[in-house]
Amino acid sequence: MKLQQINKKQLNQLITGTTGKEIEFCNGSIPPNHVLNRSLQQAQKAGAEIWSLPYMMLFQDNVVGFCGFKYEPKAGEVEIGYNVAPKQQGRGLAKSAVNQLCDLAFGTGLVENVVALISSINVASLNVVKANNFVFTGIVVDDDNEELEKWVLNKASNA
Repeated sequence: MKLQQINKKQLNQLITGTTGKEIEFCNGSIPPNHVLNRSLQQAQKAGAEIWSLPYMMLFQDNVVGFCGFKYEPKAGEVEIGYNVAPKQQGRGLAKSAVNQLCDLAFGTGLVENVVALISSINVASLNVVKANNFVFTGIVVDDDNEELEKWVLNKASNA
């Protein structure tokens, strides 16, 4: 599985549903529109593309999911998000994608901690962060007033 970052044109195509036929998307691999729109807003604010544009998860010439950063790093911390098409889950694809995202983040020199906020009932995502050596640090309330588990991977502990 490899990651390939999309560009602004491809992001707009995903939002409008006008993706070309040159890439096969597995059913359920494209993130919800609110996630895509957040990426577009960040990219339009002239944010660095590494942080604003999502990454396709490519496996056997198919897009099986997406992942990326939710915002630019703040105080040495950046949050990630990821999704895998339902029929592609259970293959270690999200684990690999999260590992690659963390390597990207730590490689910039701007990030000391990668954060994942996950619902307590999302067992698959909890397993992904555990498999990548994230550490549970507590419960937080997000912008949607949802209680989520905060999992953190520290650069020093990942070395």
